[in-house]
Amino acid sequence: MAPVMPCGSAERLQTYLAGLEYIAIYFIPIILIGIVIEKNESTSGFIGCLSMLFVPVLQVAALIVTVLTLSPIIFGISDDAAWTFPWRLITMAPTSFFKLVGILIVAAISLAFVPILGRLQSLQTLLLGGIALTFVLGIYESLNPGSVGDNVKLIPGIWFSIALLVIGGALSWAGMLVAAFIIASQKMIGEGIAQLIMFPFVAILGFIPVFIYGAWLGAQVAGGF
Repeated sequence: MAPVMPCGSAERLQTYLAGLEYIAIYFIPIILIGIVIEKNESTSGFIGCLSMLFVPVLQVAALIVTVLTLSPIIFGISDDAAWTFPWRLITMAPTSFFKLVGILIVAAISLAFVPILGRLQSLQTLLLGGIALTFVLGIYESLNPGSVGDNVKLIPGIWFSIALLVIGGALSWAGMLVAAFIIASQKMIGEGIAQLIMFPFVAILGFIPVFIYGAWLGAQVAGGF
């Protein structure tokens, strides 16, 4: 069976580096948005509304790059991350790439307006990451026919699915508590920027159940099930 989480030191290092890449893509623009909101109180309402649409786009961009980069490790088919895969995919299979982008943006914006779920960033990462992983399998198959096979199940059993959702929800709750404590300890009194900073911090924890789901998919591809 494919490993649930990266085991080797090289895999862990590459996973951490990809995590930093995710934070850079997601976190830096969030900080800039927060600074603009804090310095322009007269337009903070408009900027705040605009950011609610912009934040899901940032989340999708960061998630796609990270999932595509780490997909060989997540599926357990290689010890090395595919650092150039996201950029090569744009030229090799632009239709599949932009289809994935469009679906994830619509899903991210829709999830943001769902009661309760809209505030559980880790759970959103799980759901969006799961969609991305299924598309990655399809992309692998289109680029290398026969590499995935026809018997891979994309939806796990009920108890496994419930376990993933519970893990994602628990990580969201724990992440928000930790993020709130860190923000409070740093005396960041700007409520708007504080809330924006929480998004990427909590969302990245959702990669833990994403790895679990991806390992389950990879085990099927490898003939583990």
